[in-house]
Amino acid sequence: MNLVRVFLTAAFLASTVMLSHAVEAKEAPVALDGNCAVCLVNGKKIVKGKPEFKVVFDGQTYLFPSEKVKQEFEASPEKYVPALKGDCTVCYAHHDGHRNPGTVDHISFYQGRVFLFPNEQIKAVFDKAPAKYSDVDLACDGKCIVCKVDGGKDVPGKAKFTAIHKGMRYQFPSEAVMQKFQASPDKYISQLKADTSTSRTTDAASQLVSVTGTTGCAACQFGVHPKQDPGELGLAVKSEDGKIYVIEGAHKSHPSLYDSRFESLKVKVKGKEIASKGNFVWLTPQSIETVK
Repeated sequence: MNLVRVFLTAAFLASTVMLSHAVEAKEAPVALDGNCAVCLVNGKKIVKGKPEFKVVFDGQTYLFPSEKVKQEFEASPEKYVPALKGDCTVCYAHHDGHRNPGTVDHISFYQGRVFLFPNEQIKAVFDKAPAKYSDVDLACDGKCIVCKVDGGKDVPGKAKFTAIHKGMRYQFPSEAVMQKFQASPDKYISQLKADTSTSRTTDAASQLVSVTGTTGCAACQFGVHPKQDPGELGLAVKSEDGKIYVIEGAHKSHPSLYDSRFESLKVKVKGKEIASKGNFVWLTPQSIETVK
C-alpha cells in the first residue's frame, strides 16, 4: 500500500512539474529562436544561447551563452530586445496594427536596434526607408502615457526612460514616472483607450449634420437601436450615399413620422452627431422635414 502511495505521489509531482514547464513555455516562448539578443545588437552575430542562462522579459524567454552576457541584458533589456517583440514593423504600419511575426532568417539593423521580417521582400521594403518603419512601436508618439492619463497633459518622454510592454515602447520624462507605469501598465493603457474613445464621441457630438434620405426602421431593417433609448426600434434615414442615420428620440419628437417610418418617406434631417460606427451614424435631431 505504501509503495502504491509513493508511486502515485511521485507520478503526481512529476506531472505537476511537467505542467508547470508547459505553462511556462506557453506563457514565455523562446525569443529569437534561442539566439542571443545581446550578441545580435553588439556584434551583429547569430550566437546560440543556453537554457541555463535565461531571462523572461515582456512575455518572452531570452537565452544567452554565458552569465556575463545574461547580466548585460538584465541591466538594460530595452536596448537589446527586437523591435515590436520580433514582429514585422512594415506589416504593422501597412496593415492597421496587424502583428506578423518576423524570423532571425531576415534581420535588419538600424540605429542600434534589431528588426525581424517574415521574408526578404518585406525586409527590402524596410531597408529602403528604415526611418519610415523604425518607430511604429513607439507608443503615444513618444509622449508620457502616465502624464496624459493622470494629468491630462502632453509631456514628451525621453529615450533614456523607456519601458517596453507587449512589444511597444513607452517613454517617460523621469525614472519615477516610468516606474509608476511599470507597476500597472495595463491600467494606463486601458484608461488612455477609454479617454480617447470618449474624446472621439465628444468631437462627433459637436458636428452638425444635414442629410436627406428615405425613412425606415432602425432595428427591423438595419439591426441597430437608438443610443439614448435602446428599447425603441428607432427611426432610420438611409442617405443617398448608403449611410444609415439613426434619429434619436424620434418616437417622441415626431410620433406621426415615426409611425410611418416603414413607408420609405423622403425626409431632410438636421441634427448633431453623437456617435458613429462603420456605416451607421446616430443623430440628435434639430429639425425633420418631409421632402416632396
